Amino acid sequence: MTPDSIYLAIAPNILRKTVQDLSRLNLALDLIPPQTHQEMLDFAKEFGLDGEVPGLTLCAYPQYVRNLLKYQASGKLAVLPDTLPPMRRELTAQGMAEPSRHFRVIGFVPFVIAAAKNISPPIEDWEDLCRPELCNAIAIPPHDTPLPDLFDVMMTAGYGERAAAAIAGKDTSYTPLDINKRVDEGEFLAGVSIPAFSRTYRKGNGRMVWPRSGAWPVPLVATVRADAVPDSMRFLTYLLSNEYQSYLADSGSIIPVVEGIPWFAEMAENDGRLQWPGWDALVALGQPEIA
Repeated sequence: MTPDSIYLAIAPNILRKTVQDLSRLNLALDLIPPQTHQEMLDFAKEFGLDGEVPGLTLCAYPQYVRNLLKYQASGKLAVLPDTLPPMRRELTAQGMAEPSRHFRVIGFVPFVIAAAKNISPPIEDWEDLCRPELCNAIAIPPHDTPLPDLFDVMMTAGYGERAAAAIAGKDTSYTPLDINKRVDEGEFLAGVSIPAFSRTYRKGNGRMVWPRSGAWPVPLVATVRADAVPDSMRFLTYLLSNEYQSYLADSGSIIPVVEGIPWFAEMAENDGRLQWPGWDALVALGQPEIA
């Protein structure tokens, strides 16, 4: 990987616009072609292990964050300047501020519940997924995403043994968009997904639930290589600009991290309720990749 390379391990609903912006800004950066989820997971697991990293990386996998925190002492990651906008107060008050100056959060991807409408009593919170009639009818995105481990950790932390059946019975066969469709068709009674894929149901049999105890936020994290070309830092500055942050909120339903950018509709309607696992719990997801 070269100092002018850029790696974007981000969802397709924001990737297209981000790549268009990269082209529009006419920056001298070489985009590493978009990859499958499995390839992105493999990248996250191996980040820094071969001594090479992209000029700029944007990724939401916990394995990547864990590895970069171990790799930061190598001197190959830039210490990011204080001139970048600080994280907004609503998020830092919940302990979400970055624990290192070697990376910045660009946004938080919130995970919510896609719920069947015909359930009584209705699903209103993560705790409801412990109910016996639901625990074998819950869809979670596949193991090449962070969600299965996140589900296990968050449900265990919140509900202990009551969550064991839901954890054991979860189905990890389908993508978030497929989860939406299969909840709508009655195959599942609940699923975990992002707002962009949870708010609309063609047959009208599902609804998006912002959990009473808060959505689960997963950070989208950026790093810059120490010897990266100057355009890498320029693009990072753009990612934290009001323009891009507003796009993340309005079109991507991603939580903006810059002060003053409005929440997207569902987050505003739910008073920004989040259930943050903490950085230590986040980077501990899955099996350690570095001894």
